[in-house]
Amino acid sequence: MPHFITDKCIGCSVCEVKCPTNTIWGEAKGQYYIHPERCIDCSVCGIYCPVDAIQNQHGEFIPRVKPKDIPKAEVIKELCTGCEFCVDICPFECIHMIEPQDETVANHYKIAFVEKNKCVACRLCESVCDKDAIVVPDAPTQLKGYLPDFVVAGTGR
Repeated sequence: MPHFITDKCIGCSVCEVKCPTNTIWGEAKGQYYIHPERCIDCSVCGIYCPVDAIQNQHGEFIPRVKPKDIPKAEVIKELCTGCEFCVDICPFECIHMIEPQDETVANHYKIAFVEKNKCVACRLCESVCDKDAIVVPDAPTQLKGYLPDFVVAGTGR
């Protein structure tokens, strides 16, 4: 069961903008909807919703988190191998590869870097990192054990 937008929706469009899989649609100042087959149950829409109008797959309302309090993805430099999986999956293009400036990772050619102002805490990067080198600490969002093919293929946004 996917997330659901209730009639408390005020049509602000924040959920549509923040959805990492381009799954939400509607009209400004009208009702917004979540496509049931594309929703990955990440809860990003809910933590950004200003009126707590979104229910998770269990029927519970997702509480809003103040934008300044939403944790962002962090790279553990010592574990990053520069594979670029996180770069490929990020729908907001907030992850880039950079040359490490730190001596502790001098043996790496490149490592991931997160532009925190673009990150929505969807955790897609975390889900594809097999080295556990990128995490969203204390994430208010959910991490799905598997991702639909359209997300893995990079067509989420």
